[in-house]
Amino acid sequence: MSVRGALGRASAAPRRVVIVYKTLPHYRVDFYEQLREKLATQGVHLDLIVGQPDALMEQRKDTGDLPWATRIRNRYISVGRRQLVWQPCVRKLRGADLVIVEQASRLILNYFLHATRRLGGPKLGLWGHGVNLDDTSRSRAGEWAKRGLLRRTDWWFCYTEGTKRIVTSAGFPAARATVVQNAIDTGALREARASVALEDQNALRSQLGIGQGPVCLWLSSIYPTKRPDFMVAAFDHVRAQIPDAELLVVGDGPSRGVFEAASESRPWVHVVGTRFGRELALYASLASIVVNPGLVGLTVLDSFALELPMVTCDLSLHSPEVDYLVNGENSVVLPADTTPGQYGSEVAQRLSDANGLDLLRRGCRAGSALYTVEAMADRFAAGVVSALAL
Repeated sequence: MSVRGALGRASAAPRRVVIVYKTLPHYRVDFYEQLREKLATQGVHLDLIVGQPDALMEQRKDTGDLPWATRIRNRYISVGRRQLVWQPCVRKLRGADLVIVEQASRLILNYFLHATRRLGGPKLGLWGHGVNLDDTSRSRAGEWAKRGLLRRTDWWFCYTEGTKRIVTSAGFPAARATVVQNAIDTGALREARASVALEDQNALRSQLGIGQGPVCLWLSSIYPTKRPDFMVAAFDHVRAQIPDAELLVVGDGPSRGVFEAASESRPWVHVVGTRFGRELALYASLASIVVNPGLVGLTVLDSFALELPMVTCDLSLHSPEVDYLVNGENSVVLPADTTPGQYGSEVAQRLSDANGLDLLRRGCRAGSALYTVEAMADRFAAGVVSALAL
């Protein structure tokens, strides 16, 4: 059978778009639901094919579910220090007009789709960052492969304007790149936060053993790149200046033990694991500020929705969503070489400045209204329709 026969579509068939992704994170469920509905109104059928997380990702405990998504069993293959991923779904792509994949050098399927695209297969869209922004995990071979394939695609779905600059500077036409402004559904989180009652907060403080002093919220997965060790050291400095300040750790991951070990000698460190929805809103309602000295990603949007300004550092490894942070308007972004002592002093100063915090909260509120999953789904759908029209 020819490649066109295996993966192409008959000219009279309805337009069909398939997104293939390694996993289905909890935070993507609402986006896929909205995107499917928006595309359906334009005569486009969306299919989603997802696999299971690897052992490391499984520790984050944030896998979601969609009844209409097709589940496959990824095969994770170790090659030296690299881990490649085979997503066994070629037959399921039959009849697709456009296949959209994550831009990642370790995904074997991507190379197959790049090759078949030239031989009559479906159009190909890439969705990603353009480059690996985390220089601690960046592979020279992987970045070389990604750069080589970056221009050999039909459409780019860029996380942010920063991603588009990366893609177009590498030679991809700007007219075929859609900036989706990566977002998650925070509407329910905003509503849940607004509904938290004082008695609920007091009950939770009592349950956790938290006094009436200011609370800082760690709201993130817990990996080495998030710098949990730095955070523990920095909060020692916060406590030296504000003796009743407490650290509430909401999240999970392979470095959770850093905080758990710290809590044995520091009763003001409270590790509660991953929380979602109203439960997350309740925990967050105790806090005045979000602390994240390491890699920043979608937590930016949670901080906006909860109106909790984030304090972070200007590191090279941040995810694209760091573009949404504006120092002094909706967050505090410190220099990359900030020490734990300097970070802790800045946090303490912000906790003591009620007027300054109110100003940053207004900036968070504005950011939450701007970066929404509804707007992302609209932009993504427009990009899909444009790609199909090529």
